[in-house]
Amino acid sequence: MGGNNKEALQRENTIRFIEAAEELIDEHGIDNVSVRKIAEKAGFHNSTIYLYFKDVNELILLASMKHFNEYSKALARLSSKNWDSTENFYFVWRFFVESMLKNPKIYYNFFFGKHGQDFGSLFKRYYELFPEEADKLSPDLMDMYYGKNIQERCMKLLLTIKDKDNQITSKNINMINTIIVASVKYILEQKCMEPELDSDMLTRDLMNIIEYTISK
Repeated sequence: MGGNNKEALQRENTIRFIEAAEELIDEHGIDNVSVRKIAEKAGFHNSTIYLYFKDVNELILLASMKHFNEYSKALARLSSKNWDSTENFYFVWRFFVESMLKNPKIYYNFFFGKHGQDFGSLFKRYYELFPEEADKLSPDLMDMYYGKNIQERCMKLLLTIKDKDNQITSKNINMINTIIVASVKYILEQKCMEPELDSDMLTRDLMNIIEYTISK
């Protein structure tokens, strides 16, 4: 019983930290969140954070997860459609780009920040804490969604349309993947540095790059 109580308390405190960080991000922006502010809002001492998280960056990533809800719900809707793999590919990419440009700093931190090479485990941890927010995805989309980093996620999407009337082959798929990931990073950097840039224009630019890269 004691062990169960300890686990329940650990889960409760973890959620308190995440929810406190969520509120601070919404109120002040991701650039203005600190260990002190999060701990104060959650009602703990600064050092307590490190009992539950590797560092403040991991906590901020988990607190940013709610901004993926709209994206994951769109993927869930897609899972129920009878589209072919190419239609799925472009829908997933377009909605991802539109979503990331709404919160560019959060998405940049998530995919290209300190823990950007292992966010698959962060997704799993988040949905263990908040199972009600998990959406039912098709096997292909589930595999992509829980990829450990953006390179793996992009590759899993590319593999769904390999040899489907496009120029993707076993020989060039790694190069195509690298080009797409680099383009995503560039577009995100542009939006982070110049928030006033038109998101529709940036979306068109990135989708044109993706289409040009994979089309025959």
